[in-house]
Amino acid sequence: MRKSRAAKSRFAKNVAVGVAALFVFVSALAGATYYFFTRASGLDRETLCPTDGAYAHIVLLVDKTDPLNFSQKQAFLRLLEELVDHRIAPGQLISVFVLGEDIRQGAQPLVELCNPGSAEGKSALTANLRKLNAQFRARFREPLLKQADALISTTPAKNSPLLEMFQLVSVNGFRKHAVNGTRRLIVVSDMLHKTSQYSMYQGIGEFDAFAQTDYGRKMRAELPDVEVEIHQILHYPKLQTRKQLEFWNAYFAKSGARIVAVRPLEG
Repeated sequence: MRKSRAAKSRFAKNVAVGVAALFVFVSALAGATYYFFTRASGLDRETLCPTDGAYAHIVLLVDKTDPLNFSQKQAFLRLLEELVDHRIAPGQLISVFVLGEDIRQGAQPLVELCNPGSAEGKSALTANLRKLNAQFRARFREPLLKQADALISTTPAKNSPLLEMFQLVSVNGFRKHAVNGTRRLIVVSDMLHKTSQYSMYQGIGEFDAFAQTDYGRKMRAELPDVEVEIHQILHYPKLQTRKQLEFWNAYFAKSGARIVAVRPLEG
């Protein structure tokens, strides 16, 4: 009887030791895998992009030259969350630009980051799920969502230099990184350009006629193979007509891009 109890005790201890050893092994494997994918396999420490380059480039351009009403602000915040949480895949780069009255203040992106990936779809046997989720939240999701206040204005601006901003997005966004993959420009704006040289508030003519003017020739942008997605803020519905959309269709086509979606921002 005593021998039987001693044997059972030794067996229980051996099982406990075995379980502990297995736990240590799995933890070490997960840690090593995490190191491999985030360091050895190559994620840039600042941008979190793969060292061999991002797989796609999304540029978000937000027009803050007019304040949003309450409903529009809520719709914009949901759009930003959807973009960060669901639409930017691991390894894809997002650059966030803001359009204000002075284009010099928005010439550089507010933030540029790649999605480093989260624990979604991964196994605890091959990845450190806690660290992956923590990295996704602290270094990707939160820095992007924190830009919401900087992207929303409370006072109207005198000018809205959209055409100049599209040139800067080309130069300091797409051309700066030259990503070999899908390139998409997401614009949140009323799409009503206004400067001393040209104002859509005074009427929207044919793009071809505009393109022949001195200002029109200077405003041409290079956006080859860029997909353009417009979330239109309906500040002035009487001006935001089919004629306005035809202008921008022709403008982007001339730039080498194409509009793939136009959606009104609720409110």
